[in-house]
Amino acid sequence: MEMPQQVFLMADSAVIRTNKPFFIPHFAKSFHGNSAIVLHIDRLGKHIAPRFAHRYCHAIAPAVIVHPTGLDQVQQNEQFSALATSFDGALLLGDSVVPASENDINRAMVATTVGCDEQEAMSLSSLGVDYRQLISRLSVYFTLKMGDMIVVELSSHDIPLHEGMTLEASLNGTRQLVVRVK
Repeated sequence: MEMPQQVFLMADSAVIRTNKPFFIPHFAKSFHGNSAIVLHIDRLGKHIAPRFAHRYCHAIAPAVIVHPTGLDQVQQNEQFSALATSFDGALLLGDSVVPASENDINRAMVATTVGCDEQEAMSLSSLGVDYRQLISRLSVYFTLKMGDMIVVELSSHDIPLHEGMTLEASLNGTRQLVVRVK
């Protein structure tokens, strides 16, 4: 199985819920966002076989992952640096996860909108990723626990973030996330 472009592990302080503003930090020159889908884990498991992985995720949510640009050379070269992926406010997430059946998770479409400009809607299946394989593969490295969130970046299309803009993310056409950038 091919792994998605990015999979993130983030601290609780990295999450900003809907209707809460994202304040642009001062540690980088600029920031951009990318569409993502969050798989909400609802069961404890380690070394999960792909055929059982559907038992560990019954809810999903759209999200936007925020990335800094213009960091010093060392941080830019380290693609998985915690400083570049897990800072406070790095994950814009709706207030709640949406229940989803096993068949719906791979096909769930996430779209991000800035003003009236909607970005390309993407799903795990459009990336060639099966969430069951992903859960199985990740569970080899660490124990998945109830409440964990696996964040999968869906789009490599960068949305430049600037003060005064409003980001929205929808799941299957239903708006789930609204965040103002300040």
